[in-house]
Amino acid sequence: MNKLITIAISLAGALVIWFVLTLLVNATGAIPSIQRLFIMFGGTENGYIQFVCYFAFIYAILELYKMRSYLKKQYGGFNLNLLPEEDQLVLTPDEVADIKLSVLEIEKRGVLYLISDFIKKACTQYRNDQSISETLQVLDVQIENTKEEMEGNLSMVRYLIAAIMSLGFIGTLIGLTSAIGNAHLAQTEEGMPILTSYLNAAFDTTLVALVLGLILNYIFHNYLEIMDNFYAKSKRYIVDNLISRIYRHT
Repeated sequence: MNKLITIAISLAGALVIWFVLTLLVNATGAIPSIQRLFIMFGGTENGYIQFVCYFAFIYAILELYKMRSYLKKQYGGFNLNLLPEEDQLVLTPDEVADIKLSVLEIEKRGVLYLISDFIKKACTQYRNDQSISETLQVLDVQIENTKEEMEGNLSMVRYLIAAIMSLGFIGTLIGLTSAIGNAHLAQTEEGMPILTSYLNAAFDTTLVALVLGLILNYIFHNYLEIMDNFYAKSKRYIVDNLISRIYRHT
């Protein structure tokens, strides 16, 4: 259902953009330079390649927005003070078990965060074998697996980024093919504007795809930066305030 809603919103957004551009093309007929700009972005009945690019762009933006909102929410887990942060404090095995119990109590109230899950599993691993090195290894695996799963959810966004670029290239091929197929129009004065329109369409689609691709790539890599920082902070938080504090008297 969420996917269908995202598709519907993306389709509606692309239609609105196409409709507005068409209105602007008609409204700026007296100013050819400005009208040409709106035509370039697909404000004609032949702007179907740009329309599909807008659809893919909006869909990818919405997907990134949802994932970014989820990740931003996960930062709230650091404000729960699940681990002690006092300097020079050490933890006994019993205190590690108490930390796990406190995390479980919080989760029972419906407060669920990735950081609490990492802490809970680290405490469980330490309880099982009383090994700090094994606990750290399990924490690394758990964080890496969760990160890979989140990165896997980006497969559609990666595809759409590539698809937008490909659509621009397809539009260029269609425009050039049309221009070559109508090359005979160059022999007449009336045919030159038609031939020029084919050439304009060929390069307009590539330009639009490149612009949208640059914007989408920036937002995509900004999300990756946020994701990398979250998992790095999660590991540092647990290692500094849990694993490195554990002291077992032998």
